[in-house]
Amino acid sequence: MKVKVILITLLTFFLASYLNARGNLSTKPVEVFKGCAKCHGKDGRNEAYGRAEPLAGRDIEELRESIQFFKDSTFERKGVMLIMSRQVKHLNEQDIENLAEYISKL
Repeated sequence: MKVKVILITLLTFFLASYLNARGNLSTKPVEVFKGCAKCHGKDGRNEAYGRAEPLAGRDIEELRESIQFFKDSTFERKGVMLIMSRQVKHLNEQDIENLAEYISKL
């Protein structure tokens, strides 16, 4: 029973994140990061799902490369990769640079 509750909770979270990611087309770093904050925390210090290191304070170049990777990823991927890809797919090179700089200063 406990496993079912956890599974339903996770599936609900993924669905909500997926739907939210599809609707956010802002290019302002603070607005884009709101989607990231659902997993990484408002201050960027959460280990998302215990699999990703905190984002806050990371090197701008490392962040830029990661964001570009998610932008370039195909949507054949599922779950978390799909959510992150859809949140940044609309960003241009300057937007990615601005987002990386914003996150590095958290």
